[in-house]
Amino acid sequence: MSRAIGFLVYPGFQLLDATGPIAAFEIAGRLSPGAYSLHFLSLRGGLVPSTSGMVVQTKALAEAPPLDTLLVAGGDAVKVPASCPETLAFVRAAGRQARRVASVCSGTYVLAEAGLLDGKRATTHWSPTKAFQRRYPNIRLEPDRI
Repeated sequence: MSRAIGFLVYPGFQLLDATGPIAAFEIAGRLSPGAYSLHFLSLRGGLVPSTSGMVVQTKALAEAPPLDTLLVAGGDAVKVPASCPETLAFVRAAGRQARRVASVCSGTYVLAEAGLLDGKRATTHWSPTKAFQRRYPNIRLEPDRI
C-alpha cells in the first residue's frame, strides 16, 4: 500500500518549495516502487499558479485522500492560506491524522496559524523571524537552525 503525500499549494506558492520535496519522494519511489502516491492539493482544486507563473493541477482539499504526510509549500502569498478558515481546518485535521506534517520555508506560517507548532521548535525563512516570534510567542523559533 502506498503512502499518500499531500503538497498544499496556493496561488503564489514558491515552486521550488513543492518540487524539491517532490523530487526526493520521486527518487525514493524509484528505490521502492509504489511506496508513495503524490498529490497536489489546494482549497478548491484546479490549476494553481506559482510565483514563476508555472501552474500545477490540484485536487480540492475536500477530495484529498487520507494522508501519511502533509507538506505545506512556502511563498510570498502564504498569508492567504494562513488566514483561510477552511485551509486551517484541513491542516489541523491533518495534524491529528497524518503521520507527519511539515512545511518548507514560509509555509511554517500556515502550521503556526493552525496551532500545530505551539510549544514546539520550528524554523522558517530568515527574513521574517522577528515578526514570526512576535506573532507566535508559544513557538520556540530557531532562526539559525539551517
